[in-house]
Formats: sequence, structure tokens, C-alpha cells
Amino acid sequence: MNVLWSPHAESLLEDIVLGIATELYPDDGIRWELKLREAANGLSAFPPSCPIVPLACYLTIPPNPERLHQLIIKPYRIVYEVVDDEVHVLSIRHGRMLVTIDDTNW
Repeated sequence: MNVLWSPHAESLLEDIVLGIATELYPDDGIRWELKLREAANGLSAFPPSCPIVPLACYLTIPPNPERLHQLIIKPYRIVYEVVDDEVHVLSIRHGRMLVTIDDTNW
């Protein structure tokens, strides 16, 4: 199963990596990017293994919220859905942040 990242998720990951690299150390940003991408790529083996995003984690509940799963890589939440034979990574946010409508669309 292929794992694909939405442009929104790619942009969020870039912001996370740049933030870590600027505030801590450049190599830390790179390590986090590799860690998060590796975790997301691991979803290809068995994508339904992660729980559905709890309704309490949404700012506004999207249509068909049961399609959205979350992979927790503390302190981050990767939001994804399975579409046919692909895993679509839709968003990556700090776990304390609520999931927005923008985080639920391809």
C-alpha cells in the first residue's frame, strides 16, 4: 500500500522541522522529519491498526469522521485516511492542538 502526503501535511511537516531546527538544533529538525516520515510509511503494512480520531479532538467535526485515523508519535498526531490501496496523510500537528477542517481534506 502506498503512503502519500497531502500538500497540507507536507507544509505542516516543513513548519515543524524548521521550528525545531531554529529553536533547538538543525540536526534535531532532520531527525524529527525522518522519525515522522518513517512512522507514516509504516502505515502501509496495516493502516487500520491505528484508532479513529476521537470526536473530542476536532475543532469542528468533519463529514464522515470515522474515516480519519490517528497515529500518535508523541508529541505529534498524524491524521490519515485509507483510500482504496493508498494511505493519505492529511495532517500532522502537535497532540495538544485540535484537528481543523483543513486537516481532514486531501
